[in-house]
Amino acid sequence: MTGELIFEHTQSLALIVTALAFAVGLGLFGFWRYLPRNTSTLGLALLRLTTIALLGWCLLMPSLKRVMTEVRKPRFIVALDQSASMALTPGSAAGLSSPKSEALPPGKQAAAMKTRWASAQEILKMPWTETLSGSCGLDYVAFAGDLGQRQSPAELQALNPDGKSTLLSQSLDKLIERYRGQPVAGVLLLSDGLDTHEVNDEWAAEHRPYPIYTVRLEPPNIWKMEPDLRVDTLDTPRRVVVGWDTEIKANVSGQGTRGNTADTELFENDKLIQTAPVDIPDEGGRRELTFRLTHPATGNFTYSLRLPVIEGETRTNDNIYAVTVQVIDSKNRLLYIEGVPRWESKYLVRVLKALKDISPVCFVRGPGGRFLSYGTAGAAEPDLSEQQLLNFKIVVLGDLDAAELGSARAEALIKFVENGGSLMILGGHKAWGAQGLMAGPLSKIMPIKAAEQLTLQENQVDLALTGEGRAHPVFTTEDAAAWNKIPPILSIFTGGALSPGATTLLTAEAPGGRQPVLVVQKYGQGKVAALLTDSLWRWQLAPGKDNYYQRLWNPLLAWLSPTETDVNAYQLDLTADADKVFPGEAVDLKARLTTPASVVPKDVVVTCDVQEPDGRIIPFRMINQDVTTTTGKKYPGYSVSPTLQKPGLHNATASCEINGQKIVSAPFSLFVQPFTPETRPCAANIGALNSIADASKGRFCETNEIDKVLSEIILPVSEDERVTYLPLWNNILVLGCLIGLFSLEWLFRKLRNMA
Repeated sequence: MTGELIFEHTQSLALIVTALAFAVGLGLFGFWRYLPRNTSTLGLALLRLTTIALLGWCLLMPSLKRVMTEVRKPRFIVALDQSASMALTPGSAAGLSSPKSEALPPGKQAAAMKTRWASAQEILKMPWTETLSGSCGLDYVAFAGDLGQRQSPAELQALNPDGKSTLLSQSLDKLIERYRGQPVAGVLLLSDGLDTHEVNDEWAAEHRPYPIYTVRLEPPNIWKMEPDLRVDTLDTPRRVVVGWDTEIKANVSGQGTRGNTADTELFENDKLIQTAPVDIPDEGGRRELTFRLTHPATGNFTYSLRLPVIEGETRTNDNIYAVTVQVIDSKNRLLYIEGVPRWESKYLVRVLKALKDISPVCFVRGPGGRFLSYGTAGAAEPDLSEQQLLNFKIVVLGDLDAAELGSARAEALIKFVENGGSLMILGGHKAWGAQGLMAGPLSKIMPIKAAEQLTLQENQVDLALTGEGRAHPVFTTEDAAAWNKIPPILSIFTGGALSPGATTLLTAEAPGGRQPVLVVQKYGQGKVAALLTDSLWRWQLAPGKDNYYQRLWNPLLAWLSPTETDVNAYQLDLTADADKVFPGEAVDLKARLTTPASVVPKDVVVTCDVQEPDGRIIPFRMINQDVTTTTGKKYPGYSVSPTLQKPGLHNATASCEINGQKIVSAPFSLFVQPFTPETRPCAANIGALNSIADASKGRFCETNEIDKVLSEIILPVSEDERVTYLPLWNNILVLGCLIGLFSLEWLFRKLRNMA
């Protein structure tokens, strides 16, 4: 610690010195001129000079600056997997698999039978803990489905491996989030790498901010895996439009196939529709299969993928996986009205003409202000009369201002939406300008409000889905994983505020803060959407197989397409936090009730019926749990969390009764895996542990080398300086002395009878 005397006066030093010199001179002149020259006068003069000197000291405002240097130790985290799979050994698999112990010497047989949990506990007792604790702080945490709180080494060693799940990927993300902003030197991950609820091991290769050290907790090649084929997951859009072509992607894994090829069978409502060969190496592996589907009719269709039973296979309950797909009717006609042709209209017209489920009529303003039409005939001019709008279900407005649209057309569009139509505001310089659409009657139903015109910012901005966006059908009917990384845009209209009831699905990280890009709302019985950019068309130019332009427009137009349930006064939507669970796990089912703006339902009882694989229906009473949007608006919501036990496909349906009318949601399917990953006998996932270590620049270690590796870690020590200021004038002692000197001089004068 070092100290330094500093002065914090705000007035100039010359002015203070001049004032003090003047006070001293004036005082001495007074004593010399008006008081007798004796000992009393001399004492009084010294008292006055002392008072002036102390007052000058206070005017300089002295402080003592202290600088203290503190050594800041980084943290080193020890994360212990507490799940049940840590207690597995080949000998504990109840005959489902057996170790190759016959070929091993007795010493290795004993090592082979040691559980992963016992190996992890031995690592916790190694000398590296004392070595590292001198240069960093050790934090111990356990995880099993969720990340636990920090514990002592003794508490960690007293735990039992009884967790029902691991969720390793999520646990690592939570750990990184918990220590965000803190200096972390590294992580020791004591886990077998199993049960992440992930389709594949790609999550393990994600970048992480500090090195992670992983360990092999069981000797290699001790598991003699029996022949087995299994379906890990099926991925496909759950709600599609009739006439669409979609894909089902299946992940199939297994081992012990003896090099034979197996035929997978895809069934639609128990009818075989496709077969595909799958070739999995005898030593084990995973394959992805893709099946092309057509949807010529509406309804609910169950698709199940079945694998044959190979020779020697005893676990056959994981050879089938099923999902339910809802195919909706969409004989929709769409009216697109654009101003002067632009890049956005060029590419959007191409997308509209390529859609099988929509019949578009497109008008673009041509020379002389006349409209040129593309698409289905039947409308010479876009007069937007009530009679003309009866022929359409969706209207897309491009870059038009309020004058071009006109009040009569705007009022017709408002009535069109109130009666169940959908309106999409594509926008542009004119539409979002000072005389744009918000300056006319159409502002009544717009999801964006602005006191003044919106401001165009032209620079590259990144996009991200909101929480509502991730759960919205626009971003869940297609490949939801593709929206984790969205291409940027080059322009955005800023300055708008959300209307009451509007929901932001897509936002941009603009220089002025987060701004809405795609906003939707329900109005009356219809829907309104607004796009606050004019550079979305550039997505169409991006190379590669991922066409984000079409990937957005397809489900967006499908959501805007009204169906019979959309035009009803009430609508009940059922969703879940997962579509794949394991036996004994609870799933959160949530229902949202949409009603007309003028109706506030009270005492509505919502029931959720869950149909089990054997056909048995179990009713659950849902509890009230309002849904709150980003705008703060609340909608009636309901939830229930049933625990599913029976393996196979479950279908859940929510229903309620309002004013004598029964409202029923579309079915939501859930597949319960026939096994719990924590108890399925298998070897540790060494590949995932290796990837975690490599991607984080850590190291994968054998058990006999982890102590040496951790003991040799060189941890950088950081120093933090803490500066404190102690005022030397503004304290009770100095101020007391100053007041005391004034009082002493006054008392001295009184006693000497001086003026």
